[in-house]
Amino acid sequence: MLMKKISTLCMCLLASFVVQAQGFVFQYQGRNLPDGETVIIAAEEDIFGELSCETNDLLDPDSGLVLKLLRGTSSPVTAVLQITHNSLNAASIQWCMGTECSSMNSLTSLTKRFTMGDSEGVQFDATGIGSEGYLEATLKVTIGLETHQVNIIFVNGDYDGIKEVEKFKSSIVEKGAIFDLLGRQVKRTSSGICIVREGERIRKVLIK
Repeated sequence: MLMKKISTLCMCLLASFVVQAQGFVFQYQGRNLPDGETVIIAAEEDIFGELSCETNDLLDPDSGLVLKLLRGTSSPVTAVLQITHNSLNAASIQWCMGTECSSMNSLTSLTKRFTMGDSEGVQFDATGIGSEGYLEATLKVTIGLETHQVNIIFVNGDYDGIKEVEKFKSSIVEKGAIFDLLGRQVKRTSSGICIVREGERIRKVLIK
């Protein structure tokens, strides 16, 4: 009987811990995002007539990407933004969070520490986009012992087509030797024509 009571108590404590485990979430357009969710935003003309991608509309910031506390009223936050790919050729990439705005310039990673109340907008944007392409970034937030991540993709043009090119490049690296037009073996491919040897088969491949 004693063991049964102890077992029941442990299960109740565990259930309580699970209920209380999640202290904050990312929300996008009012919807709670599962951890690691990807938000894809297509380029549109902004109020200045330039192509831009923005997680949050300046006129309605709460309608976009928001970090929201589920417990407590004030918490210290550590937020890390990491750009993993960028071919957008944007004139400006900026991240505003925790009452502070930072221009990325040539940086691919930034860390911010601040204290937030009930919710915090995540204003991340790329403005003056001058080419087709896409930008991929991860935003990882830690509050206390809890960490959650959201993936952000800005895209101008055919995103699926761009991803197929990236997959094709990877498959070339995995399957066969790659040579430039002078016959020199190279480890990586870039835009242009390369020569691929797969077993007895040799072919020219155009990477855009």
